[in-house]
Amino acid sequence: MDKESLPTFRSLFWDTDYKKLDIKKHKVYIIERILEAGDFESIKWLFTAYSKSDIKKVITSSRVISPKTKNFWGIIWSKKEKCS
Repeated sequence: MDKESLPTFRSLFWDTDYKKLDIKKHKVYIIERILEAGDFESIKWLFTAYSKSDIKKVITSSRVISPKTKNFWGIIWSKKEKCS
């Protein structure tokens, strides 16, 4: 998958004009939506398209991402950092 284009995750962006989504311009929106409702394939793409730092910034500052999702990623990263 090309890092510069959004793969066909059309079902996640049902309320948006999918053709107008730009992965740089709409970075926060795309990260929020994929973390909140994405599947394994979309999460894998997310981590190739954006840096871990960008994703963490969105998680900590977003008012859209649920506490449940924020907690999940906090646990994932804290366990990963302990294993390193």
